[in-house]
Amino acid sequence: MSEETVTKSKWTARRKVLTALLILVVISTMVIMPTLFWELHEANKVLHGFCDALIIKQYKLAYDFTSKEFQTSVDFQNFIKVHDGLTLRMGDLKSVEITHSEIKDQSDGWYGTAETTMNFARGSLVFTYILKKINGSWKIYSYHEE
Repeated sequence: MSEETVTKSKWTARRKVLTALLILVVISTMVIMPTLFWELHEANKVLHGFCDALIIKQYKLAYDFTSKEFQTSVDFQNFIKVHDGLTLRMGDLKSVEITHSEIKDQSDGWYGTAETTMNFARGSLVFTYILKKINGSWKIYSYHEE
């Protein structure tokens, strides 16, 4: 065997290994990415529903988008007080823009984080929302002003 034949054989083996690894990565990505995009879409849809309810001051509807853990720590009357206080301070809520959002599958379930700009009649405020998938549905788990 000539040296050239040995070199070609080694390159072919390397190429096969690299191609196999590439195929595994591509297949894994094709399986995982649609799930991640779907979960992110569903989490953002809940956040939009929550914010849309706040815009039209349907506080009960907005509160229904929150988790039981959230509702245990913030009862409905305090929820209303917080948002009425925001309205007094900043004016009516006009729109909400999601500036960044991501989701992660952690040991105790799916969580999402979203940074938003809430646009009021007299200015804008940045809020961070934490969402959690509970019993197959995304819920607002907590949120706070930055």
